[in-house]
Amino acid sequence: MKKHKNFKSWKFIDLFAGLGGFHEALSGLGMKCAFASEIDNRLQDLYEHNHGIRPHGDIRKIKESEIPKHNILCAGFPCQPFSLAGRQKGARCPSSGKLIDDVVRIAKYHKPNYVFLENVPNILTIDEGKFWSYIKRSFKKIGYSIDYRIFSPVEFGIPQKRKRVFVIASRDNSEIIWPVTNLDNGEIPESLFNYIQDVVGNEFERKLEVKKCKILKVWQRIIKTIPVISHHAIISPEFGATYPIRGMYKLNLNEIRTYKGAWGISLKNCKSWAEVFDLLPDYVDSVKKRPPAWMIESIENSRKIYSKNPKSFNAFKKELSKAPRSWQKMQWQGDRKKLSIKNHVIQFRASGIRVIRPEFAPSLVAMTRTQTPIIGKTGMYMNARQAASLQGLDRLKALPDTSSSAFHAIGNAVNAKIVKEVALSAFNHH
Repeated sequence: MKKHKNFKSWKFIDLFAGLGGFHEALSGLGMKCAFASEIDNRLQDLYEHNHGIRPHGDIRKIKESEIPKHNILCAGFPCQPFSLAGRQKGARCPSSGKLIDDVVRIAKYHKPNYVFLENVPNILTIDEGKFWSYIKRSFKKIGYSIDYRIFSPVEFGIPQKRKRVFVIASRDNSEIIWPVTNLDNGEIPESLFNYIQDVVGNEFERKLEVKKCKILKVWQRIIKTIPVISHHAIISPEFGATYPIRGMYKLNLNEIRTYKGAWGISLKNCKSWAEVFDLLPDYVDSVKKRPPAWMIESIENSRKIYSKNPKSFNAFKKELSKAPRSWQKMQWQGDRKKLSIKNHVIQFRASGIRVIRPEFAPSLVAMTRTQTPIIGKTGMYMNARQAASLQGLDRLKALPDTSSSAFHAIGNAVNAKIVKEVALSAFNHH
């Protein structure tokens, strides 16, 4: 660890504490947690077990005077209103978007040296930037200058792509010094396989299902037949399809019947447009009579791949056409020189199967059971303890008691390693 000043006299409070990412980082630097708040009763129990302090409940019901004095106010306030997956209502969200006001009222009363926030980058742009302007104005009114940086774990040697904005409000108006990252120094994170191999604990281990193993073998055979792999998704219903990608709306029923639909099935016997659309891929809009614009390049790429080796691909069509729709698409985000799926991280997503370089594993979010990354080398889903290690939380004594609740909490957690690095740079000079 870098040399740093003695923080033993410093105290912090941990609002919207969750699993305690801020706590894990700052207590590791010698600081003491004076107060914590977390609305979820189960996470309160877990926080007390892991960190030895019982969080209070809903911060909106807690008076400023009930909170002890502190040097740093930490808050990873709820991000759902600002995330791409959320509704993006921002400050207009009545449930949690305005929770930043509780941070401001506590900072106004206690005047800590710093306010340390973490959230999704969308808080900078939501509602045309009005929410971010609101945050800056609110802190300026109570005597703070504010600065921010967007960091991802991959910048600190952790094989996970997960951009978050880290915000520091300072009372002394001095320039915040942000950490120099590994990527700034030209360093690439180590492979996920190496990163997690020594992680102790096997909470909720789960083996890849047989049907998914079989479909990955089909895709592996397909990958080996493609001369040049690209970043475009491979969309198997386009194998043999000839329907017009553009301009279908100009055609009458007799004209469209001269084409082939999904999997190369002829449209010649269709007696209505409804029957035509029954044989076209499900992503073709029946009103606009076209696929989504963002899919067009991938559709063209998929047809090109098929045209170069149609006999081989006819066998793949038979196997893939029986699979769930989301398994019929595959996007290669892996190493284009090492075309083995097993040497990568895999995700079965609603948008298709994604194969990812192990140095840049997918973002841990409050994901569903089916979105959990798969470790190609072992054929196992990432377990909760391994996921926690990517958030700098692998030393916690305990995690939530079910797989879904564990991944939900880990996905919502603040990355403790990044918090520690930011704290070392920002607070070490003051």
